[in-house]
Amino acid sequence: MANEVYANGMELACKSGAGKTICAFPDVCFTPPENPATPPGVPVPYPNTGMASDTAEGSKTVKISGEEVMLKNQSYFKKSTGDEAGCAAKKGVISSKNTGKVYFIKWSMDVKFEGENVDRHLDMTTNNHGSPPNEAIPWPFVDNMAIDASGNTDDPCAKDKQKEKDKCEEFEKNNQDPCVEAGLGGTSRPRSHSTAAPMIQQRIKSKANDCINARRCRLQPYSKTKKDGGGCCPSQTGNHVIPASYFDGITGYNHNDAPTMCVEGTSWHSGNHGYLHTAQSILDDFYKDSSGQLSIQQAAKNGGQAQKEIFKEQSCDEKCIKAQVIDGHKKMGLNEETKVTHKSIAEQEDYVARLEDVLTGNIIP
Repeated sequence: MANEVYANGMELACKSGAGKTICAFPDVCFTPPENPATPPGVPVPYPNTGMASDTAEGSKTVKISGEEVMLKNQSYFKKSTGDEAGCAAKKGVISSKNTGKVYFIKWSMDVKFEGENVDRHLDMTTNNHGSPPNEAIPWPFVDNMAIDASGNTDDPCAKDKQKEKDKCEEFEKNNQDPCVEAGLGGTSRPRSHSTAAPMIQQRIKSKANDCINARRCRLQPYSKTKKDGGGCCPSQTGNHVIPASYFDGITGYNHNDAPTMCVEGTSWHSGNHGYLHTAQSILDDFYKDSSGQLSIQQAAKNGGQAQKEIFKEQSCDEKCIKAQVIDGHKKMGLNEETKVTHKSIAEQEDYVARLEDVLTGNIIP
């Protein structure tokens, strides 16, 4: 049942709730037969589901409908389901388990019970715990969200999340890589349309580009994009929305953990990567104080505005970008009022002139 208790507009995860993680995929488990040709069994990917009713180690003094509430790093769902057939001796390829626990890896940053952050609707989880591949594409816990009479929610990223779901659904359903289809690298798979007419191939490429553009709105820690692409295609780069150089000398900042946007261009002075850096620098230069500093909050807002100017109709909600940037830096102990120092890009008149062409619509990046 819905318990109508919310944090940041999203219903809290609790034992009395009806929330669940639905078909997190892939949970790869070794599956019989295992003798003699395949001693450990056959690795098979399974969808994995966890239920809030299996909550354990939740809150002790704060209850919802008389039951415990899920808390950061201490609570879990006792079991998951969907991979029961992966019952060869080894079981999970990574976790060596099946039907394992479900843990949350995201939570509210500012709502706490008993001193611990609470878990909510749409927060990310790992299923059959110990299987990190489940989070290659984040799988959210699904419950309820507070929405007003006009259909609005206080989640600034609600529209961008829906856009990504709509634009990428076809590729996920057909197990296709939009990076490959859009010509941005990745591992090719056999496809029925490989010999299709050019018009059909162009339609697929166009849809893939729409998916890639929608995914851009989901910011990623730089370490993810650097290590294995994360949500970025192999031919893309994670662009720090607030440049790492702004944080020189600031304790707690780690550029590998900082939020980035997937863009085309391998360096700050090429492709969309370069255009974004230039637009951001111009805005930050305008808003900096007499000492050359500005707050993370202002720099995050500028980052949202810069991508709006560069990507135009393909851009993300400015408030969504700002919220993700602020949240990403809060996780490093840096609040939105922390001052950072604007570092001007090398003065390149030609590049700034080209940026002006982009902003006026004379060039499409």
